[in-house]
Amino acid sequence: MYQTATIKRSLKCFFFVFVFVYLIILLGPQTRLIFNAIQKETFSNLHLIFFSIIVEALPFVILGVIGSMLLETFVSPDLVRRLLPRTWLLGILVSGLLGILFPFCECGLVPIVRRLMEKGVPAPLATVFLLTVPVINPVVGAATHFAFFNRPDFMYWRLGGAYIIAITVGFIILRTWRGKNPLKQSNYYHSCGCGCEYGYSYKINRPLGNRLVGAFEHAQQEFFSIMQYLIIGAFLASSAQVFLPRLWLTAAGSHPVGSVGVMMGLAFFLSICSGADAFVANTFVNIFTPGSLVAFMVFGPMVDLKNLMMMLSAFKVRFVVRLVFSVTILALTLGVMINKMGVIAR
Repeated sequence: MYQTATIKRSLKCFFFVFVFVYLIILLGPQTRLIFNAIQKETFSNLHLIFFSIIVEALPFVILGVIGSMLLETFVSPDLVRRLLPRTWLLGILVSGLLGILFPFCECGLVPIVRRLMEKGVPAPLATVFLLTVPVINPVVGAATHFAFFNRPDFMYWRLGGAYIIAITVGFIILRTWRGKNPLKQSNYYHSCGCGCEYGYSYKINRPLGNRLVGAFEHAQQEFFSIMQYLIIGAFLASSAQVFLPRLWLTAAGSHPVGSVGVMMGLAFFLSICSGADAFVANTFVNIFTPGSLVAFMVFGPMVDLKNLMMMLSAFKVRFVVRLVFSVTILALTLGVMINKMGVIAR
């Protein structure tokens, strides 16, 4: 039953991705004939921007999925728990760097964090782990460096800003939720964000073959899920730059505060994988302020629409509201500060 459902979902995801790309590639000329009032260069630019985002991001998406699959197979949440220091200060600081060793995928991170809390990991440490793992890891660092190849400041501010925000939120949770249980008291089961319903509920001591099969099924679902969000994000980003009046984009993108809010909202609703969002952000580098692009790449992996739904299913509403509010204010402050200080040249 499970394998049949998994195959059906895989075929469905592949079908929609294939049809979308097929329409973009093959129906472009027919679309231009129908809407002949639109210049030919407009669609050429749309195709160029769209496919440049997809082609540049694809290797990092594949790399991230493979790494996540290997971690699912050989690393258990218990190992992560044992690596965390016992003291509060050191624990919060170290938990923000564990993504370097364990770059788990975003779609299954909430179940991992819930299990860590159930195993006795304090909420502040688990929260920092939840916020930093999607950003501070080798795949995301490499993708950001590649996307902004001649602008390494973007990578430094993304990783450094994410770390500062996460540990700050960790201390806020320590102050407000110390000794409290943020988990919902219910029979928790949440499928991963990729929709495979596999999650991280399997035991690490199961036979290797079973673990590999389960991890592979999860990986293929994660890949198709990421590609759906990436294609939608790439299409919207390219369409915005091609069809929206340049005056509008310039007005929104040049405001030191408004530009940050716009890009954070875009990051929330697009829900793009952290291994690919830098390529979408790079398409706005000549339009939006540097601080807004950093906020886009920091805020999105921490709080986006799909992650919010998963957090609400696992944690108490008050805990989620406090976490999301704190991240939002801090990310907005980071972006505005970068713009006001001019630490990244436009």
